[in-house]
Amino acid sequence: MKMDIAKSAVKSFAQTIGQSSEVSLVVYGHKGSEADADKEISCSGVEEVYPMGKYSKKEFHEAVDSFESKGWTPLAGAIQKAAEMSSGYDGSTTIYIVSDGAETCDGDPVSASKNLVKNNSSNSVNIIGFGVDGKAENQLKAVAEAGNGEYLKADNPDELKNTIQYEWLPSAGDLAWAFTLSPSPWEMMDEYELGEIYPRQLFTIGRREAHRILDAVTVMGDNGWITDEQRSELRDWGYERSEQMKDLYLELYEKNRNTAEAESDEIKLRVDEWVEKMKALKKERGDIW
Repeated sequence: MKMDIAKSAVKSFAQTIGQSSEVSLVVYGHKGSEADADKEISCSGVEEVYPMGKYSKKEFHEAVDSFESKGWTPLAGAIQKAAEMSSGYDGSTTIYIVSDGAETCDGDPVSASKNLVKNNSSNSVNIIGFGVDGKAENQLKAVAEAGNGEYLKADNPDELKNTIQYEWLPSAGDLAWAFTLSPSPWEMMDEYELGEIYPRQLFTIGRREAHRILDAVTVMGDNGWITDEQRSELRDWGYERSEQMKDLYLELYEKNRNTAEAESDEIKLRVDEWVEKMKALKKERGDIW
């Protein structure tokens, strides 16, 4: 349950920082088991499941959902992995760690954190201790301090959510680019096209039906199977039905388009509300706007 809660928090946080920064997801403690026999495979199982790059909600969520918690805790190995990954990057690397325990793989996470900062003084290691005991908390605090970062404590799901929301708030740049969370004009064009597929198919079927009706009326009239009056009535009925199919097409197309626009407006409203909420929270903390 703790892993599910942590995953949800990480998804939310990544969506925020991903608007202005490239992101990566590194996981550990997801291979083998807690048994002594599995210690080696578990401790060496540090894996980048979302390669450093532009944030994509679908792919990132799939990466977060691709593993479970079941092994040992190579905290130092995870930090070293991040250091290796970021050694060739321009600019700084900020690491956010959500952990429910201390190092259990005989590594030295404090030293690993110091080395990360030594390579680039702008790098930092921030840690949330989620439901940890006093001993683990002391180590995690030391790791964050060595990495020029913050240690934050969360003893329950609500505290974890609040820690991420209140302490690791989005920057001014993040909020300035938050509008990109709303559907773009290109995305809306795609939605309009999707919404027109079925109505357009219906319109095409209606046109084919109209041609068949008129052809049938012509054949019956030319062969004397119906009177001129019946021929005229059937042709009028065929034209009327064709217009009804056209009206239905326009009605469905307009309905789908309005639905897409209404959902887009709702998303934009939620984004605007979120931005104002974050601004208010940052103001409470004394951040300058």
